[in-house]
Amino acid sequence: MNSPILPTDILNQEHEAVLKKLDALEQCINRLEEKEEIAADLHELITFFHTAFWVHFDKEEKAFFPEFDNFMPHGVGPLAAMRDEHDALRNTEEMLAEAVAAYLNNDDSSPTRQSILQYGTHFIDTLRSHIVKENGLLPTMAQMHLKAEQNARILSRFAELEKN
Repeated sequence: MNSPILPTDILNQEHEAVLKKLDALEQCINRLEEKEEIAADLHELITFFHTAFWVHFDKEEKAFFPEFDNFMPHGVGPLAAMRDEHDALRNTEEMLAEAVAAYLNNDDSSPTRQSILQYGTHFIDTLRSHIVKENGLLPTMAQMHLKAEQNARILSRFAELEKN
């Protein structure tokens, strides 16, 4: 008998895909002096992190985390810390996207490259750490607190968020 797919299974799969994108982004920002060789990949990665990636955070914030509101006080604890990290990551990604846009639009000056390196490194390191924390905490929390109907509700909401 097959076990049903759980929301944490989907989130963990997405985390694995994001970690691969972070590796590729790290390779690009470490080769900024090779603009012609990395421009297409850098553009693709920044586009991913500036658009499609945020669906993952929406799944967590709008579908998964709310199911814990009956078990944990809202605004404190590990989920509040994760939400705060999401906000910090959004801010860093915005600054990184601006610097990359300038770089790809013919401003490959030293200050622009330094901004990409600074914001990119912070984004990569913070997101990797964040994923490690979520992978360690979320499955345990879900197993302890979520019932089958809650998991089904979360999965349904995931599907809605992906459509939008």
